[in-house]
Amino acid sequence: MKKVDLIFIFIGFFLGFLLFISTNNYIFSVVLALIFIVDYFLLMRKKILHYFDLIERVHTSYHFINSFVITLSVKDSLDEAYQNGIRINNARLNAETKELDDMPVIERIKYLKDYFSLSIYRMFLNVLDLYQDQGGNILNIADNLMRECTRTEKTLSDTLSIGYKHLTEFIILWLMSFAILLFMRFSIEEFYLMMLKNAFITPMIFMFFLICVGSTNLFINSFTDLTVKEEAKQ
Repeated sequence: MKKVDLIFIFIGFFLGFLLFISTNNYIFSVVLALIFIVDYFLLMRKKILHYFDLIERVHTSYHFINSFVITLSVKDSLDEAYQNGIRINNARLNAETKELDDMPVIERIKYLKDYFSLSIYRMFLNVLDLYQDQGGNILNIADNLMRECTRTEKTLSDTLSIGYKHLTEFIILWLMSFAILLFMRFSIEEFYLMMLKNAFITPMIFMFFLICVGSTNLFINSFTDLTVKEEAKQ
């Protein structure tokens, strides 16, 4: 089980705990926790894991392409350029490349297109084909590629910065909403407990928490939507 799974399971139980404190109703609390956890595994998990996977692949491709092109321009060796490109602390990339040692270097480079699955890596392969066919200065041939690589990395960094700012705002908004509910629960306790005797109050509070679950889904859809061109894995 991944760390993100544990985080969202904890959030589910935390929401259930808050609902129990707010309503003294353990049935609604357990149902809410289960709804959130099931909703996460059915709808949110795939998007979140793809989000982190895409970020990792973009950062890794940026490092690989830049290191490869610069090394090739200096050493004029595909093998040294490849070795320098994969010299990065990335467990997944290391696992992928470890199995390719018996392949010719150009085949190893082309094989990684399925790992990266990015349009920028396809562009890199086209530049490499052009360099092998026509020769010349790799820095001149790859000028547009390097610019696009840098632009993609910067765009992703800017998007992540804005996204995490919105995430902070989203979390603060809901924490403040729950804080207000808990303040009412304990500051006007006698009146609040009298309100809970009304058959409609507990379901209304439950609906309030369901709105939180729904808004979390909508936020995850927006938060994990990165404008990076991908290619389908073969």
